[in-house]
Amino acid sequence: MNSQTFDELNPALKTGDLVLFSGQYQISKMVETLEHSMWSHVGMVFRPDPKGEVFFWESTALTNLEDEVMHDHLTGPKIVKLHDRLKTYGQDVVPYHPPAYALRSLTLGRPLDEQKLISYMKEVHGIPNPSEWNMIEEVVEGRIFSIPSKKKDYTCSKLIGETYQQLGIASFTMPLNGLMPSDFSSKGKMKLLDCTLGDEVLINVEAADVTL
Repeated sequence: MNSQTFDELNPALKTGDLVLFSGQYQISKMVETLEHSMWSHVGMVFRPDPKGEVFFWESTALTNLEDEVMHDHLTGPKIVKLHDRLKTYGQDVVPYHPPAYALRSLTLGRPLDEQKLISYMKEVHGIPNPSEWNMIEEVVEGRIFSIPSKKKDYTCSKLIGETYQQLGIASFTMPLNGLMPSDFSSKGKMKLLDCTLGDEVLINVEAADVTL
């Protein structure tokens, strides 16, 4: 797997790119074991100004970073600065081991409807991230039994899957609550519509010159 620094990747980062995380949290390791993958979290780049700040669209139980639009610290869907998330992810785990991150660049056959994306982001903000056991239950329901969850919450994978559906660039054969981060990797089976995703490129955060 190729590797580049955050600074090297930064100029080309754009809305729709995926970022995969390999974490040190207990739930992260459980997810990675269950799906036989190194990835336990997924989110999407959001960059309304192609030359401006790079934001990260994710659903998470973490509340250490402020939502850059709503200026709150709720769990669930939120917009944070990408570099802030990469630099702080897992820092509350003792002993700390730097996570692994990878970028999958999106190549589109048509422009994204960013106004539709922004409306969707506002619509789902404030809907919580599920508890660990609720998350496992919902994934099992969707992945194994093809049962759509009736719970009003968002795992990271459900959020990004629904975001891609809202943008009309992907479809899925299982209920969205059955999705896991590995489904967004190059080994996943996501059906892309009028677009492609590149193979994973590891993000070397420590070598970046950007400071918080």
